[in-house]
Amino acid sequence: MSRPKKVAIIGAGPSGLVAAKTLLHNYPKGTFSPTIFEKGHEIGGLWPVDSRDTTKGTRTPRRRPHNGFVDPSMPTNQSRFTVTFSDLAWESVIDGSDIPMFPQAWQAGKYLQVYAERYIPKETLRLGHNVVGSTRETSGGSRPLWTIQWVLERNNEKGKGPTDQETGSETFDYLIVASGYFSKPYTPDIPGLSSFAEKVFHSSAIHTKEDIHLMLEKCGATKGGSGKLIVIGGSISGAEAASALALFLSSMSATAFQYRGYEVHHICTRSFWTIPYYLPYAAPQDDIQEKPVQFLPLDLVLHDLARRPPGPVQYNFGPVSQQQEIKVNEYFLSLLGDQHAGYGNIGGDSRDGTNNPQPSLIAISDDYAEYVQSGSVRPTIGRVCAINCTQSGQANVDIKGPDGEMITHQNVTAIVAATGFTPFSSLSFLPEDVLSKLEYSAEDSYFPLILDEKGTSNAEIPDIGFVGLYRGPYWGIMEMQARRVAETWYRADSKKGIQFSMEELKNKAQERQSMRDYKNADPNSRGQFPMGDYVGLMETFARDMGIPRAPLLEARERLGPVLPTRYMAEGQTKPSMLAESHIALASLRDAFTHDSDTSKTGLTRAIFRALHGTWNFSRVSSRYEGEVTGTARFSPTYPIYPEYEREYTYNEAKRVDRTLRPLDRSIYRLGQTGTHSGEVQISILHSDSDVEMEEAPLLAHELRLVGPPRLEDEGSGREQYVVRAEGCMNAEDYFPGGFEHSYEYVFHLEGVAISSWECNVKSKKIGTNNYGVSGGGVNKWRRTVYRR
Repeated sequence: MSRPKKVAIIGAGPSGLVAAKTLLHNYPKGTFSPTIFEKGHEIGGLWPVDSRDTTKGTRTPRRRPHNGFVDPSMPTNQSRFTVTFSDLAWESVIDGSDIPMFPQAWQAGKYLQVYAERYIPKETLRLGHNVVGSTRETSGGSRPLWTIQWVLERNNEKGKGPTDQETGSETFDYLIVASGYFSKPYTPDIPGLSSFAEKVFHSSAIHTKEDIHLMLEKCGATKGGSGKLIVIGGSISGAEAASALALFLSSMSATAFQYRGYEVHHICTRSFWTIPYYLPYAAPQDDIQEKPVQFLPLDLVLHDLARRPPGPVQYNFGPVSQQQEIKVNEYFLSLLGDQHAGYGNIGGDSRDGTNNPQPSLIAISDDYAEYVQSGSVRPTIGRVCAINCTQSGQANVDIKGPDGEMITHQNVTAIVAATGFTPFSSLSFLPEDVLSKLEYSAEDSYFPLILDEKGTSNAEIPDIGFVGLYRGPYWGIMEMQARRVAETWYRADSKKGIQFSMEELKNKAQERQSMRDYKNADPNSRGQFPMGDYVGLMETFARDMGIPRAPLLEARERLGPVLPTRYMAEGQTKPSMLAESHIALASLRDAFTHDSDTSKTGLTRAIFRALHGTWNFSRVSSRYEGEVTGTARFSPTYPIYPEYEREYTYNEAKRVDRTLRPLDRSIYRLGQTGTHSGEVQISILHSDSDVEMEEAPLLAHELRLVGPPRLEDEGSGREQYVVRAEGCMNAEDYFPGGFEHSYEYVFHLEGVAISSWECNVKSKKIGTNNYGVSGGGVNKWRRTVYRR
């Protein structure tokens, strides 16, 4: 009987954990003997494993994230159906009703902890072991071996610092690099940036209200001062950073009248679409005319197999053509709607894409487009080419636009570099001869290595594998890569090592050449991610390895999204693994039912998000003969209480003699989301109970949906979703002898934006007067219509 094949795995993040689990559980016991080396003292990689205490709207960390890159309270930008592995359901990680659709980072860390506890023996993990070098020995014509060198730091009992270092080395048959792509924050070398360095911050350091407040203090910003806060860099992190700054300024301005003189400007080199977390989805229905509409998590919509042409799904890799860009724009325009495209397609030509010099990026945000619409974020397409400090301590930032025109932003107080990460330090332990064969480039983070087998290996050195060296957020790809590497090594001869047929070598060489061609193509033709076709990549991996796709509904094999739980490999036959898959699939199928909590939550969140910004209103009521007009503004603020996820202050101003006179304000709150906790509701609270109903919103009530959205033709040839909701409260709880109010809402959505909405209020007198007579006959009504 041959000994187990020893495998060194560098990194205990999601990639390293799924690699070890695959080696240990997808093959007969004793086939592989993996060892995970992790320089940190916890598993999880970038994902923090501790939550934060939340009291009175402040989030005080029990401890900072161990690497500072990820805020524990940050939600994932893919749903829990994507941020998962195939054989562990989220229902086995978080008990009861508190499973969020978009887990916070610390919950993703907890998922990885449970995953490791279930599948990876403690002796497999070597925490605190920093791999500092490696050698690949090929002497004597025998099978190559890897020697891994590490440093183990031991802290003293009081934890004040290292007291000694232990070094060591060990030999392995194979090596898996799972040390991650996002290893080091990147800041570009811009002329003049170094002279302004004390006021430049990487976006990975800007998480919370406290982080932003500290940043402004370091930059000399004052509560009554003024200046510009510049975010450099597009894509997801740029939109997140700009939105975080805008939320801070909005909240400080609305609640404390502070920092009103500061502006947020976002500089991005290419156009981008902003995609909210929930999107409209109409499942194919052959037997009925009316298509019911749901608002589902974005990944369930964007990764729907029904979007692909008939036949086997192909993997698209290479430069993005103009025709592909046009198709992307057409799809997003039809999905998101004209109104959202007007402020959610930043710098792009949303009609046909022919004027876009580069493929558009994608940013995922529930706020960014609305901040742009309201003027709280001011985007500019261009490249920062110089930074010049001024005597005032601020700076001027020079930007070169797409047409070559120069733009200068003056009075810049702080710069946030949302310029991403590089993978180079995570490869630093590899020897020079190996890096040379892998065609390593320290100048190109897009293609640092030339690999085959969809980024998992290089046939020139088949005993090294790569899992998660992938510029993308998908755990399913990591799991597929781990399976591909493990399957190759499983088939390897114990004496001769890995051997490929001539056909296999030819295909691998062609794949590496395709990567070289893409690497050397016009940089303007590069997509957001080098391996950006998630659906095609998952499907091709599965087809190559003979992994079947579980149907979402028996009658429609191609219905539904590509998700890890739909792809169980042949070796995952243990009853406990199959049970986890069944739990996850049942939850997924439930999400696609029209009366599910997922569907209701998605629609409620979509409505709340789309209220953001300024509206023109017209109001008629039983009290006045004339029409009252004015403006209403929803301004985001930090939630005061932890049971609420988001919050707006609502301020009305009535037009009188062509001027606007401020009225009272209300507070709108969105409840936290969980899977089994019932409907997520919008709570509306009045801040002043003495104001008449005709003058401002009334007392607190909750807005609840009435039925699913309906697709209707508004007469202009454009289809809109009509959503109805109601709210009811009893004012006697607050004022004995008061009014009982009922509310009816109608929202008209075009894509993901609300084009108009109305609120109808009916009030009935309750209680008795001084003569003991009931006031039930006294009725009032009010109808308010809101438009952009």
